[in-house]
Amino acid sequence: MSSDKPLPIDTDLRDRLTRLASRTNSSVEDFAVEVLRAHADEMERAAAEEREDEARWQRYLATGKTVSYETVRRKLQGLAAQAGRKAAPR
Repeated sequence: MSSDKPLPIDTDLRDRLTRLASRTNSSVEDFAVEVLRAHADEMERAAAEEREDEARWQRYLATGKTVSYETVRRKLQGLAAQAGRKAAPR
């Protein structure tokens, strides 16, 4: 997606981008594209999470079904134990 219209960037932001780009041996343009891409990805993930949260909330309102604290606690303890086994040196 190419455009003939440049993106307006003030001097302060341009200087910041220049400093950061030089740390990664990138051009300012390439660095800015990566930053924009990462931000767009994050915004899409956040929107997907919001949709999932809303769907779960609507399911709860429709069914009233919940998960007990003890069930969640056991599940988290099991996941922590599993992660500990995976992280243990062999």
